[in-house]
Amino acid sequence: MKTIKLKNKQINYSILIGNGIYKSTGSILKKYLIKKRVFIICDLVVFNLYKKNLSTSLKRSRIEAIFIPIKVDERKKNIATVSTLSSKLLSFNIDRKDTIIAFGGGILGDIVGFTASIILRGVNYIQIPTTLLSQVDSSVGGKTGVNSSYGKNLIGTFYQPKLVIIDTDVLNSLPRRELLSGYAEIIKYGIIKDIKFFRWLLKNGYKVIEGNNNAKIYAIYRSCIIKAQIVEADEKEQGIRALLNLGHTFGHAIESLNEFKKNIIHGEAVAIGIRFATKLSYLEGYISNLDYNKIVSHFNDIGLKNTLPKNLNNISAKKFVSEMLKDKKAIDESLTLILIKRIGSAFIKKDYSQKKLLKLFKEITK
Repeated sequence: MKTIKLKNKQINYSILIGNGIYKSTGSILKKYLIKKRVFIICDLVVFNLYKKNLSTSLKRSRIEAIFIPIKVDERKKNIATVSTLSSKLLSFNIDRKDTIIAFGGGILGDIVGFTASIILRGVNYIQIPTTLLSQVDSSVGGKTGVNSSYGKNLIGTFYQPKLVIIDTDVLNSLPRRELLSGYAEIIKYGIIKDIKFFRWLLKNGYKVIEGNNNAKIYAIYRSCIIKAQIVEADEKEQGIRALLNLGHTFGHAIESLNEFKKNIIHGEAVAIGIRFATKLSYLEGYISNLDYNKIVSHFNDIGLKNTLPKNLNNISAKKFVSEMLKDKKAIDESLTLILIKRIGSAFIKKDYSQKKLLKLFKEITK
């Protein structure tokens, strides 16, 4: 088992990464619980697959577990779901010594983290992410939130978990498409901060997708190390944490314009967004054509979708840019974009001209 420690004046928790470790959740949790009662909020699919082993482990450690399975998708990632979940927790007389556990993918983790941050004005919570995307991204760093009719993740808090348990074993039940979706976030780390990791992925990325356990553990570990370093330096996105949003301003606009339909899932939207951001970086003269082609070729080689779906092919530049302006980083109708100088080095471009983006839109998206 590998351990990563996040620590600064405000943050102090561990990320545990291993294979089959969720079966030892009870013994792991002992030292992190104030009271031996946990509320495990889980995706219905995860509940059916893993409840038995998790329950057995918790019983051995004499931890009382109350399971709350819920059905989640992007359309249910909203305040109404948070309200329903909060009422359910309150009906069990949850108190501030209890611990909430998010056991599922990124959507569930965002909802549960947000709920934990506001119920009783804050209850301890732990993340046990079960998708590759949530393991390398949303479970780490304390961003929580839900969607609004005005855009994605616009309602939320910064609220750190007390522990993150990442088990590569649970990835074996995921379809290839979900693994590729998570891989989009993995390759992002190489592009923004670590060219050696990017080069490793060029050679070994297919092993991550094919299920090689050593490759999965290394890719997850390296991704979490990079994210941890950035979060420690900038917990609440006042500066460099924005680099983690490479491709996301484009990607979130794509998801919203697509009305969160399942023909495009989050990691795919991010991959498309990364390609758009990389192309814009090339058109602006920041990145070489060689580097741009390396990134896009790798996406294509590994099978990661990185072009707009047919139903959005004819979207107008004006409508797309208007949707991008709903991004959390937009200020005074001005865009903030993450662009690339070279593979392994990204930067924050503030006050990016809407007019320029509109002008370049066709070139970026083709």
